[in-house]
Amino acid sequence: MGLGGIGGGLGIGGALAAGLIVFTGLGFVAVIVASIAATIAGSFGLGMFDIDGLHDQIKLKVFEIGFQKFDESIDKLSEKLNEITTSVFNTKVESASRVISQAISLYENLLQQHEKAHQETLEQREADKTWICQKQQELEQLNNQIEAILQEF
Repeated sequence: MGLGGIGGGLGIGGALAAGLIVFTGLGFVAVIVASIAATIAGSFGLGMFDIDGLHDQIKLKVFEIGFQKFDESIDKLSEKLNEITTSVFNTKVESASRVISQAISLYENLLQQHEKAHQETLEQREADKTWICQKQQELEQLNNQIEAILQEF
């Protein structure tokens, strides 16, 4: 067993340990055990562990667990992204609905004000018309009186 075998084993073990921590979320104890196993298997090179294929089995198992955890984390990420998107969308819809409701309320108030002003205008026109009719009758009576006075003379 040479230095290259130990270095190669430690390199693989370290890489596997880092990969397991990042992708799988496994505890440190499990990562350490897996990296030690990979180091031992790598340090023996073509020794008896490789004959049994234990080294490859450990690598496959680590990759399998890593990809399984990675797949689970993608599902969780997808769910979280969906929750965030739904929340943002609902917030925007509620905000838009509130603004639209306020606009409708404002326009209803304006319509009521215009209707009131229109009604007041109609009432004022009717009052003006009544006043004009009264003044017309008064002027006709005055005119009749003046004609009567003029006929007497």
